[in-house]
Amino acid sequence: MSKRFLSGTYLAPYEFMMQQTPAAVSVDKYEKKAKGKYILFLKQYMREYGYREIIQRVMKTIGSMVFDNFLFCSEDHRDMFLRMYCKRTKGYDNKDNLKTAVIYLLSTNNIFKTVLENYVSNPLYEMPAMIVGNVDEEVYSIYHAIKMLLGMESGLYEEDLFDNEALSDKVLCLVINAKLISQYGIHGYLNKSEKQNKPRYINTPHKHNRKSCTYEYGGKQIRIK
Repeated sequence: MSKRFLSGTYLAPYEFMMQQTPAAVSVDKYEKKAKGKYILFLKQYMREYGYREIIQRVMKTIGSMVFDNFLFCSEDHRDMFLRMYCKRTKGYDNKDNLKTAVIYLLSTNNIFKTVLENYVSNPLYEMPAMIVGNVDEEVYSIYHAIKMLLGMESGLYEEDLFDNEALSDKVLCLVINAKLISQYGIHGYLNKSEKQNKPRYINTPHKHNRKSCTYEYGGKQIRIK
């Protein structure tokens, strides 16, 4: 039983609320169920679209990634994606899964930030041929995967996805996830009722700093600048 130190004072209700167990159990249960459904859906997608032989490589990487209604390579990747996904201008069709897939890949690394912001804010923005800056092999591969998705001339080809030497397991997993998004969106693995009942992100900018948003998710808050 929790001790009460502020009984009889005006602070008693606040002490009581702080001692309650956070409502995170149902969220965790939902996440586990959603992740299981997602993995089954991803495997089915890979079998149907001719990626059967690389399923094992992709599945091996999933355990090290962040699952939050969808797969992300890190929490920074998730936060950037959510921020930019919610900032899409009125010029974008919310059902344009290809644009969502591009935002997903551009959110993986901060070096893409300028390109990402331009892509999100300007529906007529043309993707540059090259990324300027300290580009390593991972960044190079991801950017060429973006160009491949958009049908641009790219240094990455479909057959490279089956070459163990061409892409790391992490990049391969990100590319396959982006391809899945381009076909079905980020919640394509959920049925209609689950999409309506899933925990939602609520964008609530602070009045004193409108560049900073708090995303409320299943009773938890994530502050994104």
